[in-house]
Parts: sequence; C-alpha cells; structure tokens
Amino acid sequence: MKLELKAKLLRTFPKAKTIGSGRLFTRQLSYLVDSSLIGLYQSIEQEIPMMKHLALVPIGGYGRMELAPYSDIDLLYLHDGKLSKQDLTEIISRINNYLYNNEREVGHVCRTIEESFLSMDNIQSYHAILDSRFLIGPKALYQDYKNQFLDKLPKDRIQEYNEWKLDYLKERIINSYNPLLLSEPNLKNDSLGLRDIQLMYWIEKTYTSSGQREGGVFDYFLNGDTLPVVTAYDFLLRSRTALHILSGRKNDRLDLNYQSEVAEFLGFGSKTELISIEKFMSVLYKHQKDVYFYLGMYLEKKTSPSLDHYTRHFSNPDTFYDDIMNFFLECQLKEIEPSRIILNDLRFASHFIDDDFKNTGSVIDTFLQFVRNRKRVGHLLTLMHECNILGKLIPEFGACSNFPLFSYHHEYTVDEHTLLILRELDKLEEGVWEDPQVQSVFNDCQKVDILILAILIHDAGKVKEGDHCQYGAELALIIAERFRFSEEDTELLRFLVAEHIIMSDLSSKRDIYDPKLIQSFSQLFTDTNTLRLLYVLTIIDTKSVGKGVLTNWKKEILFFLFNSTLKVLEKATNLIDSNERTEQTLEVYLQEKEGLEPEVASQILNYATAIKPSSYLNYNTPRRVFQHFVNIVEWKNMKIPFRFVSESEPAFITVTIFSELNRQLLLFVSGTISSLGLNLVGMRLYRTDDGIIIIQSQITDQFGSGAIAPEQIQNIETMIADCVSGKINIEEESLTEHIWSSPPKIPDGMVEELVKFSNDQSDSYSVLEIRVPDSIGLVYRILKTLLDFDLDVIFVRISTSADFAYDSFYIQTKLGQKLENSEILFSLKEKILEVARMKQNKGVFEISF
Repeated sequence: MKLELKAKLLRTFPKAKTIGSGRLFTRQLSYLVDSSLIGLYQSIEQEIPMMKHLALVPIGGYGRMELAPYSDIDLLYLHDGKLSKQDLTEIISRINNYLYNNEREVGHVCRTIEESFLSMDNIQSYHAILDSRFLIGPKALYQDYKNQFLDKLPKDRIQEYNEWKLDYLKERIINSYNPLLLSEPNLKNDSLGLRDIQLMYWIEKTYTSSGQREGGVFDYFLNGDTLPVVTAYDFLLRSRTALHILSGRKNDRLDLNYQSEVAEFLGFGSKTELISIEKFMSVLYKHQKDVYFYLGMYLEKKTSPSLDHYTRHFSNPDTFYDDIMNFFLECQLKEIEPSRIILNDLRFASHFIDDDFKNTGSVIDTFLQFVRNRKRVGHLLTLMHECNILGKLIPEFGACSNFPLFSYHHEYTVDEHTLLILRELDKLEEGVWEDPQVQSVFNDCQKVDILILAILIHDAGKVKEGDHCQYGAELALIIAERFRFSEEDTELLRFLVAEHIIMSDLSSKRDIYDPKLIQSFSQLFTDTNTLRLLYVLTIIDTKSVGKGVLTNWKKEILFFLFNSTLKVLEKATNLIDSNERTEQTLEVYLQEKEGLEPEVASQILNYATAIKPSSYLNYNTPRRVFQHFVNIVEWKNMKIPFRFVSESEPAFITVTIFSELNRQLLLFVSGTISSLGLNLVGMRLYRTDDGIIIIQSQITDQFGSGAIAPEQIQNIETMIADCVSGKINIEEESLTEHIWSSPPKIPDGMVEELVKFSNDQSDSYSVLEIRVPDSIGLVYRILKTLLDFDLDVIFVRISTSADFAYDSFYIQTKLGQKLENSEILFSLKEKILEVARMKQNKGVFEISF
C-alpha cells in the first residue's frame, strides 16, 4: 500500500494531455487522494477506534478539489477532544507518513471546533478553512463544525478581510503602473493568475448560504456573464498541471525553459517550433485579459455600487466610430477616469468595428488631436488597447498584441512593453520623471506627438523575421501616409522607428569616446530636436524592458553619447581642432588646478599626447590623466611588476593597471574577473612610447551593480599578482566557476549566433563583433585567441543579455593596421566559434570592407 497513491497519480498524469479541462483533471487527482485516504483511515480505524471522534477535512486547494500534480495536500484533523494525545499523534503520523512516502507534501492542522476560531487571526488559514469539505469520519461532527464554526465566522473579521482583498486587488491590478502580462508569469501568484480569481471567489463565498458552502471556484462563477473568467481559470489550472508534470515538482513559474515543453504538452505544436510557444502564450495572455476585465467590473460593482458612472452608449451606427473616439478624447480633456463597466462595453463593441475605421477621416483627426494634447496619453492608450480599440485604429500595433519576445531581459509582451514606454512618457510630460537630467532634455523636445506614434510602432516589426527596425520603418511610412503627414513629419517618424536602437548599440558595443564615431553618428541628424527625441526614446525604451535594466552605467554612457553628439550639432566643438582643444584644457588644468610649473605641465602633456591610441585624452579627464602620470612615476620607483588602482564610479568600478608591455596581462585581468564571479563590462588598452601599457577595466558585480566590496577588489589585485608570478594557472582558473549561480538558458534558435568583422569603422583598426552563448571564461578565451593570432587588442566592449554574450573587440595587426587578409579572417572566425564551444560553421559570418 506504501506506493499505491504514487502509482495511481503517475498513471494518471499522461491523461492531462488528452483531457481538455484543468478543472476535470485536478478534480480527478483529488478523487484519487480521497480514495487512498479513505482506505487508510478505515484500516487505522481497525486498530484505533476513531470513527466517532475524528473527521478528515480537506482544506485549501485540495478542499476545492483543484489538486495540481505536486501541490501540497492540506488536511484538517477535526476531532471532538475525546481521543488521547497519543492516539491523535499516532493517527496523524501514519496518515502524514503515508503521504510523504508517496512523495506528497502535506500541510495539516489538528483542531477541535472551539480551537478552529483561533485560525481566524491568519488570513491564509482563513482562506484554507473556507474551502473545507467532508471526507470521512463522523458526519455529525463535521455538521457541527459547519453550524458552530463555518456559519458563525465573526462578521467583523470577514468584513475586514474582504475589504483588504478588494483594496489589494484594486492596487495590484487596476492601479498597477507596470504591465500585468509577463513573459515568465507565475501561474498561481502573479497578477491575473489563479490567486486573483480565488480572492474574488473567497469574497463571494462569505455571502453564500450554508447549504451552498461546499464547492470550488467554478460553482461560484458559473452564473451571469462569467464564462470568460471561468474559461480562463480552467486554462490556468490546465497549464499549471502541465508545468507540474513536466518539471516533476511543485512549480508555478512558467519560465522560458518550460514554455516550449508546456506548449507541446497542451497540444499547441512541436516544442522545437517557436510558433508553438507563440500560440500557447497568446492564448494564455488572452485568458489573463479576460480575468482583467472581469475583475475590473467586479471591483467597481463591489466598491462603488451606487456610483453614477460617466457613461456613453455606443448603439448608434451612424455615429458609432466617432462616439468611441470622442469618449477617450473627453476623458482626456475632462480628466475623467473611465468606468470599468463602460470599458467592458467598449470591448464588446470593438467586435463590430470594420476595417474602414482606421481610414475614417474624423476618427484620424480626433486621434491626432488626442495625441497632440499630450495629457495622460500613455494611460488612456493603454485603456484603449485593453478595449481592442487601439489595434483596430493602428493594426500595425494591433499585430503585436500578446506577442511574446522570448527574451530573458524583456519581462513583458511587445504591446505591454510599448504601452509602458508611453506611460513613462506621461511622467515626463507631467515633469515628474525620476532623473532630472533626462527630464531636462525632454523639456526641450518638440514634436512629441510624432515621438508618441514612433513609440507605438517602434517594435511592431518584431512580429516578422528579419531586421525589425527596417520593417518597422516601412510600417511608419504606411501610417504616415494614412494619417496624411507632411514630408517632414513622415521622415521624423520613419527615422525614430528605424534608428531606435542605434544609441543603445553604439553605447554598448562601440568606443563612444572616439571622435570619429561621434562625428559619424552626428551626421545622422538634421537638427538637435531629432537627437533629443531619439535620446529620450532610448532611455524610456530601455527602462521599460524590465526592472533594473536601465542601470546607472547605461544612463551614464547614453547621456555621454547624447551630449557629445549635441555639442557637434550645435557646433560647440570643432572636430578638426578637438585634439588641440583637449590638450589646451589639460595644460590649463595642470597649471591652475594642480599648481604645476609650466615645464612640468608641458612634460606631462607631451607624455599624454604620445599615448596610443589618441582616444586616451578623449576618454580620460585631465584629473585622471594627471593621476595616471603620478601612478606611473610611483610604480617605476616601487620596482614591482605592476601598479593596481581602483576607483568607484556611480555604476561600476574602474580598475587601472600599469605595467611593462605584457600581452598576457589582458588575459590575467579578464580571467581573474571571470573566476571571481564579476562582470567585465568594458576594457581599454593604451600604450606609451616607453613600453608601458595602461589597462582600464570597468567592472560590475553579477547583478550589474557597482557595489563591489573592497575585499573583492583586493582579491582581484592579489590574483593578478599570483598570475604574474606564476603561482596561478589563469587558463584553469578562468574556466572554473568559483561561486554558485544558476544562469538561465535560452532555448535553441532564439538568438542567432554571429561573428562579424567590420573594416569601415576606422582607418587603423578592425571591429570584431561576436554574438555567442555566454559561458565561464568566454572573454578570456576570445582574447587568448586574438593574441595567438598575433593581433593587438585596443578596446573591448562586453554586453551580456541572459546567457548570450554581445561583445565587440577593436583589433589591429602588430603594424598598427586593419586586419584585411581574408584567409586569416576565416581562420580566426573558425577558432572563435571553436573556443565558444559551438558547432563548426554555426551562425552568421559577415565581413564589411
């Protein structure tokens, strides 16, 4: 009998594929547990007479008969106080151990009716007992439990808990600023999951008569206009069941690793096809939106039953389209928050909108007026989208509805991500954005209405394979023509969509301190306003990808790129004499700020200007240049292999190393940082005329923060010293994981691997761009490969997303020239793929000359 229950359950699990109802399957699992516990109870009864004194009462999810494959089995041992403590302990131990031996987790309480009132102090226990049902034992005892306890629950406590739940749901769902549809939702506890529906169910259960108390969620929602929420709940149960079975444990987080498996399990297609995941997640999101609308109406009826709602009928076919658009325009102008009941009516009405809606002149005019007003546009467009109106007006955006991105750094669907950006724009419009620097740039922006439309479709191209920016630009031209834009506004809309990732790419993959890059980038713009709009779009787009994505490091480098380009456009600097101007600034600083004699200042200036590459003076402030000179002088006097200096920045730690020309030092630095579980986000290498190298590295912790403890900085220096002295084999250390971590794994085919050489970025160096799966010691292995090919590395930019590395290396030959030998390029490509532990010839290979 020991493994009887486990065998029954395992034999039943495969049927979840063919039973198209989560409710029916979880109920069947509950029946199996019921049957086993009844049989066990009866066998124990033969040894310990308890049939008159103790009842088994399933509670919680088991009580609702919604038992997921690996959910806890919650039991109330209800007794009349007449069994001895020894007998109670023996009974509970035998039943619980039986469940444990069958690999079931158990949650149990043992109470009399009088003791049950103590459970009211804990809302979780309160919810669990609301789902009590009789299993076996004295029926009279359970009837007394119902009459004396369940029907006598303190009304003030019930009201307190119900009001809390209503407030909780309102703040969690209706007033939520962040998107509710997540790329990796917790099916039970995240917004619009099972728990939110259960909270409504528990509220309603306190209003029912005692004769109707038993039953599950469906018994309380199968009345009125509730079919969508019932269907959604069933699908959530079914998806959770599949997730439990596939993971072999209690698991409610539908992460990317399991989405393909669950999609195939539920019949959406092969797990090897991305379209299967898209279909599955789209259905899941559709059901969650059904929960959202039902919940909105439910809360409005519960909290404001007598409220005189701002209403509008949408029944006149002659004014139908205009009535819809004017409704949102009036809400904007009069600062009215639309009734959730009316929004649901609009959602129903949206099914009767035809294709001519998007081409109707009056509709377009009203929408453009709404956008140009710039008040609460993001918030109201979100509501318009939820009602299926926005996608009818701009179908290019509507195609993104519920479209998953399959990306670990994107937390939301395309449409939710886009609308969050627009809500960030609302905050900028109100003048309350969190960063005064960004707010100041926005305050000088013109044509924000074009920016709004650009945001709406900036990621619309992701529904199609290929370059989503270029496809999005094509959609922009279509919309501009439909909206009758001028040539100027059309070009601005196209540009913002086509180039919306360029600032992010340049700041993360290129040396933004290179004057040539700034000069080249500035030529994209016809005016400073376009640059401002693109900068603002880049900032709020990055922030809206997910929590913590817009780090201080990213904000800092984006602003540097923006500000440097702005100066060029405003002709505040002249690139022809920028080096001369930089040298003059350094000389003035040395004399006026550091108080040096002109001869000494001139010596330092000559030393600094001879450092190669010349971007050294653009990247380092006069203060830091002077510090470097002092550090080098001190290091030479100290007679040690290298000098190690660290400096804390707002978003990272800068580590600078001075040493004799040693090609291995790059490997020591990258290998050490990798082995200590830190992130190398940037590295620059400079050379002086007298054979000294300066390595500047930007380091963050594993979470992208600059909060690195002094002990860790000391560990870096010590380990590099041990590498230099030969005490440590850096090859071995760099490939060893010294800290515990559990990085996510991107499913195969989600990101295409890339090895690209560009020779059009500079006259003297080639840019090697690599996109491959990340792994321990990857940067070390690539650097070693480059050095093995007798190449010099000037600059390294590291950018990792989830477990994919997006790294750029500026390289040149020993003669200071670009790498143009095609045979060497192909050999280098093969070796890089090999050290990245990829299959031969896998991925894309490009060369730009």
